[in-house]
Amino acid sequence: MIQLNLEDSNDKSNGAFYFNSEKVLCTGQIQLTDFLEKHVMNSELPDSEEIILQNINELVPYESKLSTPIYIYSKKRLVYNFLSYKNSFKEELTDQLGFQTNISFSIKANFNPSVLKVFHENGSWASLVNKNELLLALKVGIKGDNLIFNGNGKKLSEIDLAIKSGCYLNIDSLFNLNHTIKVAQKLYQNEDLRNKFPVKLIIRVNQTQNAQVHQYLNTSGDACKFGVQENQVDNLIEIIKSNSNLVKLSGFHSHLGSTIKAVDIYHESVKNLVNLVNMTIENHKIDSLEIINFGGGLGINYERFASNTSKIPKVELKIPTPRDLAKVIGSHVTELKNKNIRIVVEPGRSLVGDSCILLTNLLGLKQNENKNFLVVDSSMCECLRPCLYSAYHHIDYVKPLNQNGPRELVDVVGPVCESGDFLGKDRYLELPLISENENASIYLAIMDVGAYCSSMALNYNLHPKPSEVFIEEDESTNGSKSEVKYILTRRPDTLENILGSFTDFF
Repeated sequence: MIQLNLEDSNDKSNGAFYFNSEKVLCTGQIQLTDFLEKHVMNSELPDSEEIILQNINELVPYESKLSTPIYIYSKKRLVYNFLSYKNSFKEELTDQLGFQTNISFSIKANFNPSVLKVFHENGSWASLVNKNELLLALKVGIKGDNLIFNGNGKKLSEIDLAIKSGCYLNIDSLFNLNHTIKVAQKLYQNEDLRNKFPVKLIIRVNQTQNAQVHQYLNTSGDACKFGVQENQVDNLIEIIKSNSNLVKLSGFHSHLGSTIKAVDIYHESVKNLVNLVNMTIENHKIDSLEIINFGGGLGINYERFASNTSKIPKVELKIPTPRDLAKVIGSHVTELKNKNIRIVVEPGRSLVGDSCILLTNLLGLKQNENKNFLVVDSSMCECLRPCLYSAYHHIDYVKPLNQNGPRELVDVVGPVCESGDFLGKDRYLELPLISENENASIYLAIMDVGAYCSSMALNYNLHPKPSEVFIEEDESTNGSKSEVKYILTRRPDTLENILGSFTDFF
């Protein structure tokens, strides 16, 4: 049985990854050195078929060897993160204010089906942006009326599948609405599909406030491609009303951006969306509104270990919690004219980000006149965020080198043929001795890679995408040692996987 303390996000029983007093990387009661000993080989795996499994994809200790890099997830952390949202929104908005709430996982953050299953088993909806994500959600078992199809550019075939599946369809532009009505007109001719009509539409509103995030992570404002401006909403509503046998307005949506670190940013957005709902009810006499979707965007504390590899004094960064967000929403939704409306949020990063580390092997130490490089076997292919956004991921040894030597300034880089292939710059880490560097396996962990790393992984330079493993830890109720399982959720790529779709590969 998984036991969780939902009151303390830093409690070690909640599946978080942490460094213990001996500076060994752990999750729960498990030291990652246990996984290294049982399941990791210091050489390239010749064939993924050699991975030996038992039961439901459980790795066989000492017989089933994986090669790095490897994504390693804490299942307990995934459950903790989801229940933090679910329980906070229930307590703040349902129990206190009477609103029904749903947490809708943003699949684009991580499309590992095992991750999605964990959330689905705990009551999650899913938000998606294309046909394949929709098919995945349906395959996992999420019902169509618990799916929200977002995106600024939907193909007609994707709209067709979304209507047949009974999804909420997010309207992002006038042409998106016209395309949706066009597809709906065709499908309406099929009497077997009449129960799918009118199609449930949600208008995504592009709000103007600055989310105070990296420009590529901002999704609001005039320069952003997402959503419709408020002065265009009335026109869309009139078009929807004039096609009432085909479509209906079911709600509104707004999403400001990602990696938001200040909960106050949400106040204006929530207030504006509540006002828009009320004006729609009053001015357009719409009685079909059933959902108000405030999007996602909460950040995580990527820098919580940064002082361990930096000379900069530790700064306590207060990242907003799901309860903080629920309270902001609760401070405004009491003004809604329709108290039966359902409140939805779409977290991605804050559900999966800190649930996963990327295990990597040190290939060697390279010393230039003014620079030290730790060259590892993972790269921008497995963790693109530093290259793409100049994003910070903490990097440290899975266990100390025990040399008692000083930490030196290094860049941690991968083997990809790009100068932009770095994982961390200007970090203070121990330099391995030459003997260790050549003869021993030295492993490092790249922290907090659960969001937008595996899902953005590349095959550049024909790099194979890595294995993905779940750590499942069930505590005993009688105080005895917990049971630990290592579950393979994704096999590593082979050359056949990568090149199999090319017609001249044989």
